[in-house]
Amino acid sequence: MRVSKRVQQIPASPTLAIDAKAKALIAQGVDVVSFGTGEPDFVTPKPICDAVVRAMEAGQTKYTAVGGTAELKAAIRGYYEPRLGFAYSDAEIIASCGGKHSLYNLFLALLDPGDEVILPAPFWVSYPVQIEMAGGLPVIVHGRPEDDFVPSIEALDAVVTERTRAIIINNPSNPTGAFWDTDQLRPIAAWLERHPNIVVISDAIYEALVFDGLAYTELLTLAPSLRDRYVLVSGSSKSFAMTGWRLGYTLAPRELVAAMTNLQSQSTSNPSSIVQAGAAEGLRQGDTLIAPMRARFAERRDLALSLLQEIPGVVVPRPRGAFYLFPDFSAYLGRSYDGFEVKTDVDLASYLLERARVAVVPGTPFGAPGFLRLSYATSEERITTGIRRIAAALQAP
Repeated sequence: MRVSKRVQQIPASPTLAIDAKAKALIAQGVDVVSFGTGEPDFVTPKPICDAVVRAMEAGQTKYTAVGGTAELKAAIRGYYEPRLGFAYSDAEIIASCGGKHSLYNLFLALLDPGDEVILPAPFWVSYPVQIEMAGGLPVIVHGRPEDDFVPSIEALDAVVTERTRAIIINNPSNPTGAFWDTDQLRPIAAWLERHPNIVVISDAIYEALVFDGLAYTELLTLAPSLRDRYVLVSGSSKSFAMTGWRLGYTLAPRELVAAMTNLQSQSTSNPSSIVQAGAAEGLRQGDTLIAPMRARFAERRDLALSLLQEIPGVVVPRPRGAFYLFPDFSAYLGRSYDGFEVKTDVDLASYLLERARVAVVPGTPFGAPGFLRLSYATSEERITTGIRRIAAALQAP
């Protein structure tokens, strides 16, 4: 059967591919430590599950409005309006089937063929693919690890053209765990005010997972003039441990939300009715549910960071958010380990899975060759076992 050229050009998600290989080995009885997927290992909080049960028992199992129920939109407003300092109407909010679905709808609704999107690297692997699927062109701009990968204003100026349509700000970051604080965001906010045609896409899916007593600041609050071209995308997956429930949402100008809603009406229609009820309860309870999980993530980060720092030659930027470490393993490339040739970070990830039984994601698909991404959204015991296996594998003759 012939499939479309469009589909043939879509690469498989490397994070999901690594996870699939790890799960296949586990199904065979192999003891694999997986640092691959960005998925909290916590059970979804009970108040959220209870809200879903109540919704089912009340018969809330029918179609809803395409962009989400009034209850969910009210909960989204209640959660975000105090953080943003702006009021949002129902017409400026749309709920979708996960944050990834929200972004895909957004790119399709926003981009025309040839439109450029500035993408700070390292970046989440699906951004450039989705941009290209919508006919756009990802334009990569790099920052330095010692600067939390924040691109300089000079670097941003160097990539702006008359076709620049948008910039993506993913804060805290997947894959790096880097958190851009107020001092780091202010120059970018000022730069955006000088470029009135650039739409700001804030992927804030990890906004509630910021450590070390730091406070999250949405870039919009530093530059209120951006309100009419500011798009905030988030969801319930990470902060509320609801990855499998698939619920994302977007706050944006009404014209863009109307376009996304029209698009969604012809694809998925509404997200799950009962999941919307659960997400609404999570947003209403907010940090009451998130704080205990955030504290555990911070402890796991410290453990994983200390273990990685014991491996000679590995350079590990200290992450301040999300649940990822993004160490530089360049010192271990261009070698042979027990007959296994490791020339690239992709080779190294394959070697660690096959020989050490540890699943990690190579940095190349994130725009950062030589790095590996490790998700510490797993138990302290598995973190210790996995990183010790990595250290041992790198000492193999």
